[in-house]
Amino acid sequence: MSTAEPASRPNYYLLLAAVGIGGILAPINSTMLAVALPELRQDFGISHSEVGWLISAYLIAMAVAQPVGGRLSDQLGRARVYRAGLIGFLAFSLAAVFAPNFPTLVVFRTGQAIAGAVLIPNGMAMLRESVPVDRLGRIYGLNGAMMGTAAAAGPLIGGGLLALGSWRLLFLLNVPIVALAFLVLARVDYRDTPSPTRTPIDWIGAALFALALIALTYLLNSVRGGQGTLPLIAAAVALATFAAAFAARQLAAAVPVIEWRLFGQRAFAAASSYTLLTNLVMYTTLLTVPFFIQEVQGRSPAMTGLLLGAMSVLMAVIAPISGRVSDTYGRRWPALAGACLALAAAIFLLAGLDEDVPVYYLAIGLAMLGAGVGMGFGAATTAAIESAPRSLAGSAAGTNSMMRYIGSILGAGILVGILNTSGATVPGIGVFQAILAIVASMAALAIVAGALIHRFPSERDGVGVENIGRAT
Repeated sequence: MSTAEPASRPNYYLLLAAVGIGGILAPINSTMLAVALPELRQDFGISHSEVGWLISAYLIAMAVAQPVGGRLSDQLGRARVYRAGLIGFLAFSLAAVFAPNFPTLVVFRTGQAIAGAVLIPNGMAMLRESVPVDRLGRIYGLNGAMMGTAAAAGPLIGGGLLALGSWRLLFLLNVPIVALAFLVLARVDYRDTPSPTRTPIDWIGAALFALALIALTYLLNSVRGGQGTLPLIAAAVALATFAAAFAARQLAAAVPVIEWRLFGQRAFAAASSYTLLTNLVMYTTLLTVPFFIQEVQGRSPAMTGLLLGAMSVLMAVIAPISGRVSDTYGRRWPALAGACLALAAAIFLLAGLDEDVPVYYLAIGLAMLGAGVGMGFGAATTAAIESAPRSLAGSAAGTNSMMRYIGSILGAGILVGILNTSGATVPGIGVFQAILAIVASMAALAIVAGALIHRFPSERDGVGVENIGRAT
């Protein structure tokens, strides 16, 4: 594979600003909404299981659309698809403000996710094409820091907006963010280089993938929901059927939805598994805290925002430092250190959790967890994307990002499945302890995945799928 750099490269710090501003839409909308979940449940008079679909539908749409969005960018051009994603995200956000009922809100939230799904892989691919390889880790670290800062600000902003009025105000925050992203992107001299060949998108495969994830989510949500045996069996059969059909479609399709060849490269498979596991850890915790703080301890949404901010702030602070370290010492060590710290944080929280646990104790544990996730995020993302050739940068970024959202889907499903109660029933402390035990187990598995990530790719400009099987 050629190691030549692109002949023309834009100011990559200006490009980072444009990509980062658009990229914060997903995390800030996730953390803002997490704070509002208890209020949404009361406002619409729904159960934990039902409100969980507002999260799950968003995550499923993001997971399915990520690889499709990455492949579209490979074919149509990164900037063009990126702009389309910004416009769509804005349109669905405005529609969500006026949602008359919960099902409509879920639909608009899903549309928001589909439109936004192209932003993260396209942004990553634009950086991959434009940034010198010896600076890629720190640039991805800075991008991760922007996303972490957004996640940190989300609970605080969400709590403030809830104090001012309705949860509907949360969706209006996207208007100035999208406008700023367009203004900065207009100043970037980025030249699209779409692929000269147009390969069809496997929409049937994407639909089967979505149906399999919906069946999985329903099965997880129904574990403690009081359903009879027959619905659970039907959900299990549906999951097996759609999963088998999706696998068969992927084997038969000339261009499958997901670039499976990348998983034959050990570094990509390990880094993507690490991404899935650490995001499962982070997202499960993110969604658990509001219910524990507000329903068990009776504290305010503002306190929830402060505690989630403690987790996200450390993610934002550590991510760029970790990216710089990974450029110097390799991707493996920051990933391993981050997973070990996340495991220590989960054990710390589990050991001290009871109804009267002090706020400062929770803040310390959440800050440790945020530092661990931030430490490994940039290194793992860089390792995954640099394992692919430049021509598949969008597909690699989309597939890796898909793994992050599958981790979130599993985390949300596990949470709702364990937490699931109806009406005004408040879950007991044992329920939250069980959730944290699962979080600790996933952090332990992330350590195993981190140990298999390469230090540096075997070729400085990336290891292509044509080199699958080479030692790294």
